[in-house]
Amino acid sequence: MKKEVQIALFAGITLALSIWGYKFISGKNLFSANYTYHAFYTDVHDVNTATPVQINGYEVGTVISISPDPQDVQRIRIDFTVKNEIKLPNYTIALLKPSSALGGKVIELDFDKMCVENNCAEDKSELKGVTVGIIGSLINQKELQGSMEVITSVIDSTLRGLGNPDSQDAVDVGIRNLATTLENLATITQQFNSLMANSSRNMEKTLDNISVLTGTLVKSNTKVNKMLEDLSKVTSDLKEVKLSETIKGANGTLDQAETTLKTAESTMTAANTTLSELNEILAKISEGEGTVGKLMHDDQLYNNIEATTKNLDLLIQDIRLNPRRYFRLFGKKSREYEYPEVDPALIEEDK
Repeated sequence: MKKEVQIALFAGITLALSIWGYKFISGKNLFSANYTYHAFYTDVHDVNTATPVQINGYEVGTVISISPDPQDVQRIRIDFTVKNEIKLPNYTIALLKPSSALGGKVIELDFDKMCVENNCAEDKSELKGVTVGIIGSLINQKELQGSMEVITSVIDSTLRGLGNPDSQDAVDVGIRNLATTLENLATITQQFNSLMANSSRNMEKTLDNISVLTGTLVKSNTKVNKMLEDLSKVTSDLKEVKLSETIKGANGTLDQAETTLKTAESTMTAANTTLSELNEILAKISEGEGTVGKLMHDDQLYNNIEATTKNLDLLIQDIRLNPRRYFRLFGKKSREYEYPEVDPALIEEDK
């Protein structure tokens, strides 16, 4: 039994060492607490799970996983570890660049200094990923900037010395002549532009005048044609008209107008007479003369007429409700009068 336990223990230790060795080769150290970050790139050629992560050539971690972004497969996510003693600021840039001209890749962490508490990149956070080509990886940006400054300074000093007025070298003389030629060409161009501008304005004005003149001629031609047509029409009408018949027709029209005026005068006289008689009738009515006048001024007459109308209405209603009271059929004795439940006479008295 003891031997079996030893074998099982040995097998467990061997398995643990194998797993640790595999993780160590893959870039993961199971016995150290490291920070984990990730960045996105569009091209991860030659990158694997053992690709180193460096700071100025010093290795501080390794790549632990590579996977496409589920939201955009054109972006590849790379997760990598960094030693826990390295405090990365949140503005750190993860540069993916070739490790050498022969191949291989490395992730270079670019930042100026370790972070403080308020700007540290959190564990498992995202860093900005930038891909650098072979030329960019072989040339140091700071060195290139210094060289460019020197080259620029030399070129500037050389260019400032060209065309020196005190020098008689062919190059300086040619540059001075070229400068003079360019100045003359600029002056000629400016004068030509001014001349073209003035000519353009004059030409536009001339064309406008021609257009106005043409329009005037077209309108005048239309008016002249219309006048000639009207004159021709008047001449033709005068030729066809018989003057004597026209005068006779005019006289007949005047006679008819005179007759019409006389008829209108008679009508107005009759209308005045009728209005006078109507005024007299209205005056009598207003004074209470005649039946209409008494009806308008005598309240007792009006009340009598109204009472008579009301009694007549009750009589008609009673005839409609009790016709046997007024007509006997075949000598039968009339029935005793029955008052209706709702007597119209009582209703009228209540009102």
